[in-house]
Amino acid sequence: MKPLHTALTRTTYAPDTKARQLLADTSVGLQRRILWIDGVGGYLLIERDDVLVGQAVSGSPLDVCIVGDLSRQACAIKRIDGDYLVQPLQAMLLDGRSIEKTHLLHHDAVLQLGNRVKLKFTKPNPLSATARLDLLSLNHFKPHVDGVLLLADSCVLGPSGNSHVVCPTWKSELLIYRQAGAWQFRSLGEVDVNGTRLQGTIPLVAGMRMQGADFSLSIE
Repeated sequence: MKPLHTALTRTTYAPDTKARQLLADTSVGLQRRILWIDGVGGYLLIERDDVLVGQAVSGSPLDVCIVGDLSRQACAIKRIDGDYLVQPLQAMLLDGRSIEKTHLLHHDAVLQLGNRVKLKFTKPNPLSATARLDLLSLNHFKPHVDGVLLLADSCVLGPSGNSHVVCPTWKSELLIYRQAGAWQFRSLGEVDVNGTRLQGTIPLVAGMRMQGADFSLSIE
């Protein structure tokens, strides 16, 4: 049996019909926003159903850029009716098994792209189709964030294990949800947004700074 390293290095993947459709449907290169949560981390917000993952190269039109030893187009991820499909565009392992065609992703799935880059896919809240990507290997995203949120209909920030971003010191949850094509925060308590006290539905916009009784965050 050939060593895993050799097998991964020599395998060449050409996109099949489904892969080409994933790539055709992927709206790469559009404006992205970053959620910065003080004391927790930074998270790239991606609102589309289709994303392209690959090597961070200057000028490359990718949704998720990773600094590491992988192809410029490593894999495509597509969300359909709340489920996620992954199509390998280079040598790839899913939960330790080599795949060459489109596969369904499950909660806590581990993707290995090439020989070294490892990603963890999680879909922590059963009531939301939003998912998250985290790096398990010693690589980093570009821009340098802690994780990527694949926003679907809503996103929960809070102390619960079902939160998309777990904030251990928070006393309550903060919901991000999409309404009429725009993203909103929903706060049960009064918060300070760029110097103004607000409560209830608050539009999510770039440049905003929000502070509550036990948290603070900003949108870049």
